[in-house]
Amino acid sequence: MTYHPPHLNNLSPLLGAHAPARKWAPITLSNTESYDLMTHAGLSQCIQDQLNSHSAEIGVGGYLERRNIYQRSGHFTQGKEARNIHLGCDIWAPVSQQVFSPLDGEVHSTAYNAAPFDYGATLIIRHRWDNHSCYALYGHIQKVDIERWSIGDLVKAGDLLCHLGDLHENGGWVPHLHFQLILDLEGKIGDYPGVAPSSQLDYYRSNCPDPNFWLV
Repeated sequence: MTYHPPHLNNLSPLLGAHAPARKWAPITLSNTESYDLMTHAGLSQCIQDQLNSHSAEIGVGGYLERRNIYQRSGHFTQGKEARNIHLGCDIWAPVSQQVFSPLDGEVHSTAYNAAPFDYGATLIIRHRWDNHSCYALYGHIQKVDIERWSIGDLVKAGDLLCHLGDLHENGGWVPHLHFQLILDLEGKIGDYPGVAPSSQLDYYRSNCPDPNFWLV
C-alpha cells in the first residue's frame, strides 16, 4: 500500500485551533541520562524541564526515536528481541486535553489495552481524503471516550474524538497522546504495535508513515 499524504489545507488542528503546533516544544526521551526515566516522577520531570526550557505547555516528538525507557516493562521485552523504536508521535499535554479529528473518517475499533505501559484506552479511526485512506491510532486516552464510540461511527474533520487520560487509565504513563498512522493493521482490532524491534524498522517505517505532517 502506498501512502499519499493529505493536502495540508484539508487538515484540522489535532488539539483544536487554540493550540497551534507552531507553539509546541520538541520533546526527546533519548540522551536524558540525568533523569531516571524508569520512574513516573523522573519521566514527568524530564518532560516538564523540556517544556519549561521552551516556555511551552505542550510537547511533541518521538517518531522513530530509539528509547531505553521500554526496558521497564515486560510488555516490550518479551520475545527474541526487545522493542525500543517508537513508531508514533507523542503529544505531551495535561490530562483531559481535547483531541479533534484531523480529517473525515469512521471508527474502526476501540479497546482497553491493559498491560503495564501499554496504550490503556485506545481508539482507531480510518481517515479518508480524496481517494486515499489510512488508520490513525489514538492511545493513552480516557476510558469514557472509547465507551461512547461504536464501530462504523462517522467522524468529520474537527469533531471532538477523545481526551488525554490519567495514569490510571492510560497505561500508567505521564499524560500524553500516542498518535500513529498505519497503512495495514494486519487484521488487528483496537491495537497495533507502537514500538518495534530494531531488526524490523524498515517494515514498520513503511507501514507507519511519519505523522508529524498531520500536526497542524
